[in-house]
Amino acid sequence: MLNMLKRWITYLAVLTGAIAFYGIYDGYNSYFLLISVLLFPFFTLAISLFGMLRMRICLQPLPTEIKRGEVINAELNINPRCIFPLSLIKITYTARNITFSRNQSKVTTYIYGCTETNVPLPLDTSHVGCIFLDISRVKVYDYIGLFSLSVKTPEKRHITIMPNTERPVPMPSFPIDKINSKGLKPKPGGGFAEDYDLREYRIGDPINAVHWKLTSKLKKLVIREPLISEKGKLLICFNLFGKAEDLDSVFGQITYISFYLLRRMIEFNLCWYGIDGHLNVIEIKEADDYLRFLSLVFMNPIEPEGRAIDEEAYKDSDWHYFVSSNLQNKGDDTND
Repeated sequence: MLNMLKRWITYLAVLTGAIAFYGIYDGYNSYFLLISVLLFPFFTLAISLFGMLRMRICLQPLPTEIKRGEVINAELNINPRCIFPLSLIKITYTARNITFSRNQSKVTTYIYGCTETNVPLPLDTSHVGCIFLDISRVKVYDYIGLFSLSVKTPEKRHITIMPNTERPVPMPSFPIDKINSKGLKPKPGGGFAEDYDLREYRIGDPINAVHWKLTSKLKKLVIREPLISEKGKLLICFNLFGKAEDLDSVFGQITYISFYLLRRMIEFNLCWYGIDGHLNVIEIKEADDYLRFLSLVFMNPIEPEGRAIDEEAYKDSDWHYFVSSNLQNKGDDTND
């Protein structure tokens, strides 16, 4: 806006000089100069307008997920769709990590003498989180910069910056046998099971579950109740607050542990306190569950301070492991 104002001031100064020259020297030359200065902006607008009206911009396809530290630029394609190059294009955009950055400042870049081209927009991938890319305004100017048109901008994009896997030091020794089976429990809905328990009949029990031989012997209805293995509850706990550098390490360790457990077909839960102080628990059964967890966490700002994990968070677990930001993780066994 300021540059356009300067151009208009410059043009008006030139126009004032042409008028003064015409007033002092009344003749063909001064008249031709005045008419030329008056019509010049409209002449340049006329030859610029075709490209200004036809210009189209679009963002080239971007991956939805990239690794932390990976070098990547968003590519903004500019196509004038005419034989004449465009004089000047002003692009205003925001590309920030909404998980950690609270800075709403916008970046402005200028493209001169533009034919069809791709403009690189750098993305900061130094920390995990979600990058929000918003091309908020694109303006194209005529050849002398007195007139401008706004161009329709592309849709906003979100890119998830994935953690780099980081092995915890020391690596916890997970009690896999205890987690996979801590005992037997009645099978929901009944049916067949290799293991079963015997008990007296209760109203509502299916007739086909009656153990007829034992019923005949004991002179009372005895039920064969199917049993299945009951898995222990494993919690992976962490604090969702602090510096970006610390949380890069935390999420790197959580990623390593998560896929370590999933490869061994072990289900687990991730738990943390949200910014409202309430405990969040997400069950992880497969890799897609973990990816959804990252998307959920990264789409919201992480504060510098918050509620730390305490005994209340893991009181109902059979085994828990706390992932700390300084790589000094501690795990505890608890038996019910």
